[in-house]
Amino acid sequence: MTNDSELLGTVASDADTPTFELVRIKLKAGEDVSPNTLVRIPVTRSEPVTLIGRIRSAYEYNPNEAAEAIHLRDTLDMEPSYPKEEESTTIFRVVEAELVEELYDEHEKARTRSPQTLPQSGAAVFLASDAEIIATLGLATEPNNGLYIGDTITGISTKIILKREAIQRHFFIGGTTGSGKSYAMGVLAEELRKHDLPIIFIDTQDEYSTLVEKLGGHVRIPGEDFNIRISSLTERELISLIPAIEGTVQESIVAVAFNELMDELLGGKRDKFVIDDLMDRIDTVGQNLTQSAVSIRLAKSRTGLLKRNNIFGEGIGRENWPKTMYPCMAIRCKSLPATSLQTVATAVLRELQGLRLRGFIPPYVAAIDEAHLFVPEGEGSPCKQIIREGVRIGRHHGICMVLLTQSPVDIDKSVIRQCNTRMIFALEADQLESIRGVKSDASEAALRALPKMPQGTCLLSGTYESVKHAIPAKVRLRETKDSEGGETPDIFKEMAETWKDKVKPSR
Repeated sequence: MTNDSELLGTVASDADTPTFELVRIKLKAGEDVSPNTLVRIPVTRSEPVTLIGRIRSAYEYNPNEAAEAIHLRDTLDMEPSYPKEEESTTIFRVVEAELVEELYDEHEKARTRSPQTLPQSGAAVFLASDAEIIATLGLATEPNNGLYIGDTITGISTKIILKREAIQRHFFIGGTTGSGKSYAMGVLAEELRKHDLPIIFIDTQDEYSTLVEKLGGHVRIPGEDFNIRISSLTERELISLIPAIEGTVQESIVAVAFNELMDELLGGKRDKFVIDDLMDRIDTVGQNLTQSAVSIRLAKSRTGLLKRNNIFGEGIGRENWPKTMYPCMAIRCKSLPATSLQTVATAVLRELQGLRLRGFIPPYVAAIDEAHLFVPEGEGSPCKQIIREGVRIGRHHGICMVLLTQSPVDIDKSVIRQCNTRMIFALEADQLESIRGVKSDASEAALRALPKMPQGTCLLSGTYESVKHAIPAKVRLRETKDSEGGETPDIFKEMAETWKDKVKPSR
């Protein structure tokens, strides 16, 4: 590997380049670069500047290997007999780089801007240094001041330390099963823990329980040691959960009772209400809405059926939420049916948002696994609106969101666009089209490479405020060992050790 002090190549001139956007570089014999490598081109004109380019393609010119020359050798049964690139006057390689940043000094401070200086033909080209890569990508320089998530894998290996503020602009992590997205979430959680920012996991597959425990947090299971209040639902969400009530007089009675309690909650007259409170209020308002005692009794009894679902209860009081969510919390939802999963996630996210807006809890990060279940593309879900609100207003209120999915094609694209830092792991080809609208400045070649990304490697991209330019990255190793979560079980070992004798026919 060439180091940053060695000459890599020279800016070449042709009919199309160099321009403000593109350069072609004749590589020095024996040198090599990979796609997405950052290179620097010093320019000395009225003021010294350094242009930063990102390699996107390459070709080799070798007339000795033209089809005609190969055919001639094959016909005459001859072996190639021409000099190597280092000794040849006709063999050379050219790489193409898009210019992404211009580095300059202003009042003795290093600055960056979009390229404004035309590269000089014949200018020397080098690998970008560690400091130049950090400036080009807009990264932090010290791990204590940022989120250290991994390292660059092309050119000079550089620590990728995102600025802490990136989390306030939300994260999107996508990738196929086993590509490393859950592991990356664990790395991000470790970094957030160092900065004392609470994290709440909506954990649909039980991938984060061990991690949370290792980080000193709390694991809660809905229906066992955790439940939600109906006061964290909307009227429509509640009605949809009550059996055989929609379109009846009983629906109107329940709706009025619920809205009266909600008005009292919003007006500060109460800080919660539960199913029993609603049933008592049905008795009160029912007499004003109907003369039918049967309708009142049916409204009350059908509402009471919710008590059979043990996800409903007293919930967590606002005075207890800060200690319960700190330093982190996993709500383990793996065993919940789809309706209960949606209800729990909706209620928790809405309650947290309301408490935060009223100043009862600290800033927090909500990490939502299998996000396509909650914010599906082209259809509604109970959770969709609250997540949309979270990514839209969260930055101003200390509400941070991390959305994870193995199926970007199924997630609402407007929500992804609000997530300003994106970590895209290996994806199937049919999923690529779904991320093109949020690819930042990633090249088509970089997108085409995604299906073959090795495990733990992602395409990191974002907006100018988070990650200025898309770059491949290798996620760092976790510090919390044995807490990876999401590993593929060894089914063959389980069969041999646990099931073989149980299922083998007796003779």
